[in-house]
Amino acid sequence: MTTFIDTLEETAATEVQDDLTPEQRAYWEASIERDMRDIAEGRPKKYITLDEFEKKLMEAVHKLYA
Repeated sequence: MTTFIDTLEETAATEVQDDLTPEQRAYWEASIERDMRDIAEGRPKKYITLDEFEKKLMEAVHKLYA
């Protein structure tokens, strides 16, 4: 026997979306539109890896306390 579950109904994702305030929703919509526009114009954000972040963080800490 196979049972299929509608994940939208089971996870209540629609309820989570309604938890945003109008200000929060406007912020995230603007952020997503800006990111999509940058990608379309060939200027995607440069993300760094966890290793790069750790290296930069350690360099900053050593510089601060040296």
